[in-house]
Amino acid sequence: MGSKAALVIDTGLGPRNTQTILRELDKLGKRPELYLVTTHFHPEHAGGGSAFPSNTKFVLSRIQQQDIDELGMGMMETFSRMSPLHAELLKDVKFRKADILFDPEYTIHLGGVDVNLLSLGSTHTRGDTLAYVRQDRVLFAGDIVMNHAFLAFGKFSSLNAWLGVLDRIDRLKAVKLVPSHGSIGEVSLVGEQRGVLKMVQSRSRELKAQGKSAEEAVPVVTAELQAKYPDWTAPARVAQAVRSAYDEAK
Repeated sequence: MGSKAALVIDTGLGPRNTQTILRELDKLGKRPELYLVTTHFHPEHAGGGSAFPSNTKFVLSRIQQQDIDELGMGMMETFSRMSPLHAELLKDVKFRKADILFDPEYTIHLGGVDVNLLSLGSTHTRGDTLAYVRQDRVLFAGDIVMNHAFLAFGKFSSLNAWLGVLDRIDRLKAVKLVPSHGSIGEVSLVGEQRGVLKMVQSRSRELKAQGKSAEEAVPVVTAELQAKYPDWTAPARVAQAVRSAYDEAK
C-alpha cells in the first residue's frame, strides 16, 4: 500500500474469499484507490475478481487474459468438481475482464511504492505474473517459485523458459520472496528451485540419450529428487517436469 493507492495480489477462491480481503482493506481506514493483479488465471488466484468494487483497476498481462478467455471457465469447472465446498465457492462465478493490459512489463505507482509487474514466459501457465515491490525488495512469485515444494508444470510449461525466468528474478535483487502457496522465504529459494530444474534437465537428457522413454525416466528422476530433497512436498509433480525436459532435449 502506498500513499495514494493499494494493490491486492490474487483474489482467493471465489467472491467469499474476496470479501475477506476487502474487510482487511477497510481496517486501514478510508478505502484507497485500488489495483488488482493476479499471478495467474487459476480460480484460487483469480476466481474472486468479480467481487471487487467496479472502480478497481484490474491489471493483467495480455497472455494471462488469453489464458482466461481460452481456458478460464474450463479450469473453473475443474476446480468446482474438486469438492462440494469448491463448487459452492465458485457457483456461477465469472472472470473479470482486465482494465489495463500489458506485455511484458508494467509498473504500478501507489504513491511512494512502486510495483513492477513482469510476464516473462510459459512457466506454471502461459501468463504467470511476478510482482516486485521495488522499495521493499519483496517479490510476489505466484507459483513460479515455491518454498520446498516441487514446481507444478502444466500443458504449456517450458523448463527452458522457467530457468530463464529464474535468471531474470536474480537480476531483480529481491531479498524476500512470497510464493502463492507456502510460507514466505528468502530469495535463496530461487537458487534451490534452479538446482531442482537443472537436475531434472540434465538427468532427463542423460536418460533420453540412453534410449529411455519419458515415461521410463519419470520414476527414476522422481526417486532421485526425493532422495536429495526428502522434505520437499508434491513429488508427483516431477513427472510433468521430466516430460517437458524430454520435449526440449536436443
